[in-house]
Amino acid sequence: MAINFLDLKKSLSTIIRTITNLPFIWSDQNAPTPSGAHLFGKITTIRRIGSTDYESPPDENEVAISQGDRELVLSLMAISKDAMEILTTLDDKMLSAVYQDILTNNNIVYVTLESSPIDITTTIEGSFETRANAEFLFRISKNYGNINEVTIPAIQSVGMIGEFPAHPNTNIDIIINEEQH
Repeated sequence: MAINFLDLKKSLSTIIRTITNLPFIWSDQNAPTPSGAHLFGKITTIRRIGSTDYESPPDENEVAISQGDRELVLSLMAISKDAMEILTTLDDKMLSAVYQDILTNNNIVYVTLESSPIDITTTIEGSFETRANAEFLFRISKNYGNINEVTIPAIQSVGMIGEFPAHPNTNIDIIINEEQH
């Protein structure tokens, strides 16, 4: 799977901006920090799930060629008087079907919080700046978003044939009728 970090970051930042309605910037950028409430993000970990046959270092376009699924941890810091609430709400909304579908269409799946929001309020030049940090676990794969329809049988009725050991003279029939959906 080719990991295009620019596209990955763009997808993640777009959905986070949409959910929170706050400015989002990636850490370690050479740009001014927004004033008011905002979010900082940094991909802190990318882990292999299963085996990998091949993986190249990122090229000049930040594309790394590899085979297999990956987990990534996105560390988010909210700077706002409502920082804890912002991160908790973000977790709740990313678990909703609407946002899961949007992520899946971008070959990303939100799994869970890797670490719960923690208050990291600090003082800057004598005044408090309310902050919170949480780590969000995602999975990426070239196969996400290409889900085929799956048929699951449904059990319509159950009956039993046989004897209960405690009641040897009782006969029960077991019959399972399945219907495809």
